[in-house]
Amino acid sequence: MAADDLEAIRCELSAVRAERDALRRDLGDLRTRLCIRLGILRKEAGPQGTTIVSVATDPEIVEEVQRLQDELATDREADRRWSAIDALILENRRIHAIQSIRSEFGTSLRLAVDLLDERYIRLRRRQPDGFSEIPDTYRTSFDS
Repeated sequence: MAADDLEAIRCELSAVRAERDALRRDLGDLRTRLCIRLGILRKEAGPQGTTIVSVATDPEIVEEVQRLQDELATDREADRRWSAIDALILENRRIHAIQSIRSEFGTSLRLAVDLLDERYIRLRRRQPDGFSEIPDTYRTSFDS
């Protein structure tokens, strides 16, 4: 093999290695950003009291994404179950809302009232203009 051919192969190999190293850095940055965004960075005790932060493994990242997808699907199902109850809450028909909560979720009266309070707060955040009543009087008057 001629010296020129050998040098060309070395240059090409060097370029391929540089490209590979750049891709590895990009992949490492992507893993880090995913772990930060997903909240799954690991913090471990290091030497002399320092804290070492490390990224999750690819399977751990995929597992967390799957968990979030499952949680989202559960939230969608819950929103579907709450849609009719939400309409009652927005109409200030709390007694009917409590009856619907008990019927839909099979809860006690006390738990139904607590769930109504939590849902009211969530709806108030999502749709602040959808309520005619101010939040302070919400618990004190029951109209149906």
